[in-house]
Amino acid sequence: MTEFWWPDLAGPEETVPQLLASRVELVGDATALIAPSLVTGGEVAWTYRELADRAAAAAAALAVAGVVPGDRVGVLVDNDGAAEAHVAYHAVHRLGAVCVPLNTRYVARELAYVLGFVAPAVIVHGPRFAELLSSVDTGNAVLLDVSTGLLEAPNPAVDAVPVTGDDDADWLFTSGTTGRPKAVALSHRGSVACGYQGVGAWGVRPGSVYQSFAPFFTSTGSHTNLLGTLAAGCTYVVEPDFDVHATLDRMARHRTTSVFLISTVLALILDRRTPAELDAYDLSALERVCYGGQPSSQAFYRRIRAEIGERWGAELVNIYGLTEGGTSGIMLVDDDHPEALDRMGDNGLSIGRTGFREWVGFEVRRTDSQDVAAPGEVGELCLRSPSTMSRYVADPAATQRALPGEGWLRTGDMATTDDAGFVYFVDRNAALIRRGGLNVSSVEVEGVLLEHPGVEEVAVVPLPNEVLGSDVRAVVVPSDQAPTADELVAWCAARLADYKVPVRVDFVGSLPRNGMNRVIKGVLTGDADALT
Repeated sequence: MTEFWWPDLAGPEETVPQLLASRVELVGDATALIAPSLVTGGEVAWTYRELADRAAAAAAALAVAGVVPGDRVGVLVDNDGAAEAHVAYHAVHRLGAVCVPLNTRYVARELAYVLGFVAPAVIVHGPRFAELLSSVDTGNAVLLDVSTGLLEAPNPAVDAVPVTGDDDADWLFTSGTTGRPKAVALSHRGSVACGYQGVGAWGVRPGSVYQSFAPFFTSTGSHTNLLGTLAAGCTYVVEPDFDVHATLDRMARHRTTSVFLISTVLALILDRRTPAELDAYDLSALERVCYGGQPSSQAFYRRIRAEIGERWGAELVNIYGLTEGGTSGIMLVDDDHPEALDRMGDNGLSIGRTGFREWVGFEVRRTDSQDVAAPGEVGELCLRSPSTMSRYVADPAATQRALPGEGWLRTGDMATTDDAGFVYFVDRNAALIRRGGLNVSSVEVEGVLLEHPGVEEVAVVPLPNEVLGSDVRAVVVPSDQAPTADELVAWCAARLADYKVPVRVDFVGSLPRNGMNRVIKGVLTGDADALT
């Protein structure tokens, strides 16, 4: 790769507006974005120059709505309006404001908390969220429905507001171990660095076509994808949602060269399409299939390698990342997979080795002393990268715990290494459940269940799922009112996003506890039927 794609620095120093402006200058007439539009009702294709012009017009509209530097602007738009979401993202930064992608799967309770925390000046939203927004307190926020074309209306032009690399670019919400979502502040420097790391992860360059269905509200959607393709100067194809046929058809039509599909989606493709059906799609342009999440077994990995990687003639690359640290630089590249399979043991398949330049690194540290753990010794995975968050907003204690100094980020994930430098997951942060690529806070779900009068105690734990990785399971000590499992599921469904709702509720007489009276969740995550 040239220095255009890999800046010879301790990390990129550009801001988001500078990155867009430089790509307009370098590849302005190349296609930047192919995405669904709520304004046109179809798919639009815009060059880098057109994207920048639309962002400038949208910035003028946001300025008329009252946005000033430092304001927060919420973006509540599904991928069916990905074109407008991208325009809004760049428009917000042109004004020196902070973009806050909002989870489109939130119910009123969750959205109300986040909006109260953010206090946005404007909420840019899709039409299907109008009713939801009317049911919560939006404060003094101006609501702009992007489907009306308001972001494209003629307004007096506004100059771009200068920002620095240290200024906040975005606040992304992540499932917190305390039950409430945490706002992760990412600077312009950190956001752009995340984009450059995406270049390496996706294997893209000018002329590449990258495709993903990751929602805009995720760090993958709004950072690694959006900014990674921008840094590369390539084309980003955004899917409205995942559908096996539509995804494969889109890959064939747009000559996709790199695609991101989480492990659960790879499983769905294999389960819902025969080899003959897969061969019906012309995927000869495909060079790389990127996936997140850990294959559940050697058999599963060998299957995706044979039926997807070899069938399509594409590399397979596993990528580890998190909202607080972006695309971390730990990757299991295609050439490393055979060795990783040979080394696969009790801790499963490795998530990879460091795959980027010298400004990205990792260590596994002992939790007691923070000394570097020896190969084979379990410790906490720590990352160092310019894409690391600036802080947790309004939470200095959590920030201090997560950022111990010298650029390091404590992930909370337990891991180990071997003598070849491969990293292996031992366990995710105990309070988080990974379900279909999304994090679920067990503490948050427990808090909702404890509000039910029929619940005396509860522990929420992962339930293994071959497709999704994990489902959500609640182990409940009932009160005298003795609710049914269906009643508790309905209670959660009315108060939590759908992916957080337990799929199984078990009733027990008591929860297992240690000498400090803490619930031993490890006992509950063993045999799901043993306690019932």
